[in-house]
Amino acid sequence: MAQGRSGWILRAPDTPRRISYLELLFDLGLIVALTRLSGRLSGAVNWDHALETVVLLGAIWWVWTVTAYTTDWYDPGLPLVQVIVLVVLFGGLLMSLAISSAFEGPNGIAFAGAYVGLHLFRGLILISALRGHALRVRPMRVLIWFCLTGVLWLTGAFLPSSIQLVVWAVAVVTDVTVGFFGYPLPRLGRSSSDELRVAGEHLAERYRQMFIVTLGEILLVGVRRYGDPPFVSLGTAGVVLLFVMTVTMWRIYIVYVADHLATGIDKAFSPGRFALVAAWAHLIMVSGVVLVAAGGDIVTRDPTEETGPRTLAILVAGPVVFLAGRSLYALLVFRAMLWRLPIGVVVLSLAAPLIDGLPRIGVAAVMTVGMALIAFIPHFGEPVYRTRWRLRTRW
Repeated sequence: MAQGRSGWILRAPDTPRRISYLELLFDLGLIVALTRLSGRLSGAVNWDHALETVVLLGAIWWVWTVTAYTTDWYDPGLPLVQVIVLVVLFGGLLMSLAISSAFEGPNGIAFAGAYVGLHLFRGLILISALRGHALRVRPMRVLIWFCLTGVLWLTGAFLPSSIQLVVWAVAVVTDVTVGFFGYPLPRLGRSSSDELRVAGEHLAERYRQMFIVTLGEILLVGVRRYGDPPFVSLGTAGVVLLFVMTVTMWRIYIVYVADHLATGIDKAFSPGRFALVAAWAHLIMVSGVVLVAAGGDIVTRDPTEETGPRTLAILVAGPVVFLAGRSLYALLVFRAMLWRLPIGVVVLSLAAPLIDGLPRIGVAAVMTVGMALIAFIPHFGEPVYRTRWRLRTRW
């Protein structure tokens, strides 16, 4: 088979990399998963649930990331690629349905089976479609590694929950780590920088779109718990606070060289790996969104109840984790630091003991005011994107 024909599924280098409607649809599946995660976290506030949620979020995020690379490398206008994405979307839906009790018996088997199955399906289809092409080895490496880690995922599903947590944590860390290093294997080697090359414009837009859509989960969770109280009530005040928090997170995300992600990816020595670093920074910010949504769920459920230590931890951790992720995003991707972000992490964290006795809605109000100050106080200094490690600071 001719080399050109054997690569028919690949995107042509000169084609526009606009986001497709299929990718917009896929992001809705991510929102479903994040909503289920935040509901799981707010339903039982304890450390075990928190650690389990981190592992589940890691798996969901890796499905989204690998799919984002898939639609960057392969033409989403082709029916075969659309089938791949839709099957992955369906597998993600099954994972979302199993999230609430993913560390309990059959649900764990369903979650692991869907996760492993969708990765294997994608790999097998791509290997078949790339028969005779030099890039066929790329999905082959990925498929082999998912077969290996799939053993951990499926085995862990049959183990007691405490051991399952450890096994799944090892599995998701392995998936992410080998992805960063190009899925190295004996004889097959690892994917080179050229094999992992991505289009900065496309992936940058995917990250921005995904995060903005993700913010909608905060309002979705708040309205879901709203019920039918009197309009002038603390329940309404709680939803308004969630709206303001959503706006502040949007504002903090978009300010200061946020439009330069595509430039950073394209100018990086290894664009594919650089884009993964951006993905990890977004994962931390998305974790903050999940925590804020979980906190909003807790507040709107009973705004006047006194805030216990565990509830306080969730209400404070949401904004703090988001600010930490945004700080890391600026530092690693843009070689820039907006100092109000790490300062905000410290101040909000130190404020936690001082507001321990407040009702839930009071704690939420303090966190929202703090985030609004960070978001809307005027900035000083010109935004500058650095292609080398000369740190640009700004207040």
